[in-house]
Amino acid sequence: MKQSLLVLTICTIPLTGFSAELKNKKSTAQLPVVTVIANAESSLTVPSNSQAREEIERTPGGVAVVESKTFENKYSLNLQDTLAYVPGVYTAKRFGEEVRISVRGSGLSRGFHMRGLELLQDGVPFNLADGSADFQEADTLAFQRLEVFKGSNALKFGGSTLGGAVNMVSKTGKTNPGDQVRLEVGSFNTKRFNVQSGRDFGNSDIFISLTGTNSNGYRDHSAQENLKLNGNFGKKIGEAAETRFYLSANSIEQELPGSLSRSDALNNPTMANATAISGNQKRDIRSVRVSNKTSFVVDDGDKIDLGAFLNVKDLSHPISTFIDQKTVDYGIFAQRSGEYNLANHRNTFLLGVRTHFGKTDARVFQNISGTKGAQTSNSDQISKNATIYGENHFFLTQKLSLVTGLQLAWSKREEDNYLAVQESDEKIYRSLNPKIGMLYEAAKDMQFFANVSKSNEPPTFSELTQSGTVGFTPLDMQKAWTLEIGTRGNRGIMEWDMSLYRSWIRNEMLQYTVGSGIPASTFNAQDTVHQGIEIGLNLRIAENIFSGTDKLKLNNAYTLSDYRFDKDRQYGNNIIAGQPRHFLRSELRYDQISWFVAPNVEVASSAQVDFSNTVKSPGYTILGFTAGYTLNPNVSFFLDGRNLLDKNYIATFSTAVSGAGNVFYPGDGRSFYAGIKIKL
Repeated sequence: MKQSLLVLTICTIPLTGFSAELKNKKSTAQLPVVTVIANAESSLTVPSNSQAREEIERTPGGVAVVESKTFENKYSLNLQDTLAYVPGVYTAKRFGEEVRISVRGSGLSRGFHMRGLELLQDGVPFNLADGSADFQEADTLAFQRLEVFKGSNALKFGGSTLGGAVNMVSKTGKTNPGDQVRLEVGSFNTKRFNVQSGRDFGNSDIFISLTGTNSNGYRDHSAQENLKLNGNFGKKIGEAAETRFYLSANSIEQELPGSLSRSDALNNPTMANATAISGNQKRDIRSVRVSNKTSFVVDDGDKIDLGAFLNVKDLSHPISTFIDQKTVDYGIFAQRSGEYNLANHRNTFLLGVRTHFGKTDARVFQNISGTKGAQTSNSDQISKNATIYGENHFFLTQKLSLVTGLQLAWSKREEDNYLAVQESDEKIYRSLNPKIGMLYEAAKDMQFFANVSKSNEPPTFSELTQSGTVGFTPLDMQKAWTLEIGTRGNRGIMEWDMSLYRSWIRNEMLQYTVGSGIPASTFNAQDTVHQGIEIGLNLRIAENIFSGTDKLKLNNAYTLSDYRFDKDRQYGNNIIAGQPRHFLRSELRYDQISWFVAPNVEVASSAQVDFSNTVKSPGYTILGFTAGYTLNPNVSFFLDGRNLLDKNYIATFSTAVSGAGNVFYPGDGRSFYAGIKIKL
């Protein structure tokens, strides 16, 4: 029995039962409840930042925890600001809160929205059930940390995509008790306020945050006006159980300036695309999200998490057409984790199930200067997803563990088209994704890891409902095998996080611009390869330089990305367009006890724009800085300067087949933002 369990280390044992002998051998010294209660800022439903870091670093692959203290003392508007120093995460601002994000080439050529990455808030999907996502609803000021799981390391969320997952964890009444007001002003007539309040009552806690943003934007026709509400309430149920309810509501109005030609992006960067103005192109969102997570520790010390969520979203989106969508998403999740002795070896496990269902009332009209014209499409788009997953850590020695995982995923896409019945269709996708890895703790604060994993990604409705076909566009599911090795640790003046990976991909879904105002067309490449190096390197250069409390630190995040076709019939071994080969962000930070200053630089090499490799977006180097001053424990200020030399550059672009027209998005010009944070 024990030998078979060791072979099947995916380990459904804790739910299906195992011998009383093994149960009796369980180590009570490491029961989750003991750890949770020991930290005043933590709870069963929301572990503290330190606990989250300890847990995530048991992963034999590329992961990161980004605490709010790294982005709260600057103008933090979007995921580019929060994830700036995570190697392997490529972010580039299009406009406003619209950011192009790709992890290890996920959704690489997607020039709109997001695909290939699971985005979650408190473990609840931000993605729609078909896998596509907008992330403008995320409010960075409401989060205590972001957890980044690259590739198959996102298994704990049931993630199966090439890019992995980013989980945004909300503040609670325990982590942020008290009241706070934050006011910000800046370039392009930017104004933002945030009011938040937290209360810890011992057996319960509550937190609420309200943020309002108004800005004209750097470019013409790029104004935004947003209001975001986030809150949660947690209640202990005895000493070994807790439930937490979450609520968020958003009202987002964003003008879209569109993309430009290469020449205009470099020489007239503030202009908007003429069709964006004539069509009054916008993306307006109204959404409400509610969810619950309940966690409890059972008698044998295992921890069980149960939850459910409901997301309602209304999208009004005039572009080349007028897209009007109303979406209802919902699902449940459950996970059990714990530890026991197996053949006198320590063994930890997690086993979970997640479901995600969604229905979108998808209507399309002619766009007449931002108003609805004649209706051109009317359909219901239905997505259903269920995932069963498990992961097991078997400790061969105290320092060396064998990590195995397995995921079974099932997805269904169905469209009922009421205006063009011949385009109605449905398709089911199934995948089995194994993972095996090793984690070696060479010494305290020094780890080496390696893993091999498989990922699968079904198409979203944007890809399945391209015009010109009967039924769905004939696209296959994207599949990949990924090999990863790396190390992380802390020694002397150096802190590092390094990964090397190579993905062999079949049927990669690639998009490209086919005409003015048409977002994209999609095809399956045959064979492609994604490989790269991710280096996070922080150096504590000096301490006690001018006083007994000052320090100087250099923070670096470097990503090398090499993505290519592999003997493709049309593109040969060409570079896959979409991302610079070299991308670096670096910050030199000097801290005194009451103030800090941190100049920074962002460097990007040139990038291929088309799959034929005939057009490049030029590389760039931009300079910035942040500075802050703490007047007293309750009042602090910050100043954030960006693109200090006012350089004209191209931040990102949409990919093309051969050549390139209006596909470029210029970066923002010189800008400054200032803020004050007052604790009441």
